[in-house]
Amino acid sequence: MGLLRQATRTRESLLPLFFLMGVNCAQMALQQAHDPGPKEIGMTAQDTSATPVAPVAPFPTGVGHFYPATAPGVPLSAFAFAFAVGMLGILDTGMLPQAADGMLIATLLGIGTIGLFIGGLWEYRAGELFGGTFGLGYAGFLFSTGIFYKFFYGPLYAQAGPNNTNHVLAAWFIMWAIFTGIFAIGARTIAFAAVMPFTLAFVVLLLTVISEFGGTSSWAGDFLKAAGWAGILDSLAAGYLGAALVINTCYSKVLCPLWPAKPRG
Repeated sequence: MGLLRQATRTRESLLPLFFLMGVNCAQMALQQAHDPGPKEIGMTAQDTSATPVAPVAPFPTGVGHFYPATAPGVPLSAFAFAFAVGMLGILDTGMLPQAADGMLIATLLGIGTIGLFIGGLWEYRAGELFGGTFGLGYAGFLFSTGIFYKFFYGPLYAQAGPNNTNHVLAAWFIMWAIFTGIFAIGARTIAFAAVMPFTLAFVVLLLTVISEFGGTSSWAGDFLKAAGWAGILDSLAAGYLGAALVINTCYSKVLCPLWPAKPRG
């Protein structure tokens, strides 16, 4: 019993000491919360308050970051368009017999469609809305027209007759005349060398529409021949645009003028 009383007295005498130690620990914790000192990471004390945090720079974007910048697609699109409309013009003027229609279809589906498609994609890649839309739009036009003449013109002509077939083609060319007219207006903000191919293409489509509505009348053939000559001029204009861009780039100076539009104030 004596040992029990002594242990009880010793515990009671240590209680105030434990209480004071607890109060001191609480005060130290509050002081550290308001004024943090060195932090221990592993076995090394490091002062993080003296280490400046560098701001994170925004990630660069734009052409040439993830891939190198490439050449524009306008020259390829212009040359492809020149070949297609030039072959069409040669046939419509009667320089070649109608039996050479197969060459026209091959040109439409080959260099015409593929060249305009690739050129349009390259323009979109460079962030050029005008050239990209023109290239892919006309690639679809030439492809659809070539497929129609190759596979669907004969059955439609046999079932619907010549007049209805001509009206279908007239409606098709009217839609693309509107598309081309929009780009002719937009090209005025670029250069005169870009305006001419679209303007002449609009004339070609308009004369072709009149010819289709004329059917088998004699004057319809005259309008078709006029459309052919306009197509040849359009081919020369588009070819000049493509050649000027290539030559000026190769020589790093303007040898073939493009007559750029004046900047708008």
